Amino acid sequence: MGEILAMNARRKLGLAVTSALAAFALAACGSGTDSADRATVLKELARNVLAQQTAQPRQPVGPAQVQAALEGSEGPLIYARFAETGSTVIMIGIENNGPYTTYATQARQTITLRDGFLTATRGMGGDLMSADISGVRALIAARRAGRAKRVMRFLNAEDVTYEVVFDCRIVPGETRRVQVGAITTSATEVREDCTGRRGREITNTYMVDPQGRAVVSRQWTGDLIGATELRLLRF
Repeated sequence: MGEILAMNARRKLGLAVTSALAAFALAACGSGTDSADRATVLKELARNVLAQQTAQPRQPVGPAQVQAALEGSEGPLIYARFAETGSTVIMIGIENNGPYTTYATQARQTITLRDGFLTATRGMGGDLMSADISGVRALIAARRAGRAKRVMRFLNAEDVTYEVVFDCRIVPGETRRVQVGAITTSATEVREDCTGRRGREITNTYMVDPQGRAVVSRQWTGDLIGATELRLLRF
């Protein structure tokens, strides 16, 4: 139990550091500070946060940081909020592999999405190594009711991958206008209720645009990370 608590504390601290670094870096995008000075300040900020030895989340990323990120960069951007800790961060698209886009924080923690649907994480503890969500994604993208399997593979504390299988029910809801970051679109609310072994239950929610992309969502990311709220700020 002590090892689990220590691991959770390290994970929460890592998320707090990531949030603080990302918020500062993105706020500085529009300033006249040169790259060398920003790098020095970021390193100092990281040392200060680590020295505090606290898992409490930093000041959340707000509209000003989001706007600075949109104006100071090109390419895909997402906003993520980790419900377990309350930490928030803006992540930048760094790689495309077919339909999959990988987004990274300043600390090189990554989230991989397919049209807004979570398929993998790295560097966050208890990582989602891969996911087979083709059945549920097809129903959700089509905003159609039905049932499908969800298979998620996680890395445990011993670096061994284990599989979690869910039977999921997809229920579409109302359609409304959504504005997030640089995206303004109509989107349909879709709920995914899943049941696994021994009665285990999770719920994911999505706002899905006409192209089948989850522009706003709350997706279960594993036992250690919990739920992650995601917003696509720019495709």
